Amino acid sequence: MRRRHRLGLQVLWGLLFCTVQADSAPVAQDSLRLRFIAAFGEEGDRPGQLRRPHAISNDGKGNLYVADTGNNRIQKFDQLGRFLSMIGGFGWANEQFQQPLDVCACNGLDVFIADYENRRIARCDNALHWIASYSFPDEGERLRLGFPCAVSISLHSDLFIADSENQRILKLNTQWAPELSFGDFDWGEGVLLEPAALTVSRDDRVYVSDRRAGRISVYDYFGSWLFSWGEGVLKGPAGLCLDSRGVLWVSDSAHQQLFAFDPSGRLLLQYGGPGEKYGAFKHPVDVTVVHNRLYVVDSDNHRIQVFEIHRS
Repeated sequence: MRRRHRLGLQVLWGLLFCTVQADSAPVAQDSLRLRFIAAFGEEGDRPGQLRRPHAISNDGKGNLYVADTGNNRIQKFDQLGRFLSMIGGFGWANEQFQQPLDVCACNGLDVFIADYENRRIARCDNALHWIASYSFPDEGERLRLGFPCAVSISLHSDLFIADSENQRILKLNTQWAPELSFGDFDWGEGVLLEPAALTVSRDDRVYVSDRRAGRISVYDYFGSWLFSWGEGVLKGPAGLCLDSRGVLWVSDSAHQQLFAFDPSGRLLLQYGGPGEKYGAFKHPVDVTVVHNRLYVVDSDNHRIQVFEIHRS
């Protein structure tokens, strides 16, 4: 019978060492390795439990914020997986969500939530106290927000939103007003078929995972398409994050694997496979890096897996 991990952090330091690297794609010489070290969460609706989590973010101080989508809430954990606080519950009022699909806490002060079915972006402080929500149903055709599935904030405090209804990216300025959109049907080589997640780099590039196209599309700060990564390697890219060295980490829910690319787009790592054991995944949908640790949202296993990153 499958072993169930109990509520809280399941520390397995040094007991399991998982390095699975597929042979289906060439990997750069200076590759990475992952070592499984821990997991936290189990299916349920009590504090610290998870039900089909969909996203994770960190605030730069080691705190983790998880979109607990099946429970319509956001939970905050420390870097050891200990529960700290939460906000949410099903609904459309303040402090309620309907299918929160993404969370972004990377500026250290605010927590932004893509509240999908409520067609809005919710904003909390880093203690998960409600501040405001933003929606734009009455804007012109190019600036209207449909169903937001992902959100990211830049170093300049502009907000970027992936809109799955309109298959494009919407950019808000520092006054929380929409000012441009890009990636939709008339964007040429940069057209998005199914944007799933996005992140903004320190050098003002916008990385967008396109699940249906099987690639990562990269744009400049004003929405001009630059290039794409991952064609022929990725199949269903979902969550992504950039670490402090510029390595792009991608969770691919179709392959049930993790991928890492260096700043030039070379493949450094292809890791994992389907399953319920530690080091395997059932619908890995998002990733975040804190120092040398990679946190993976293993959605259908209702848990967060933690890996130590080794660089060769």
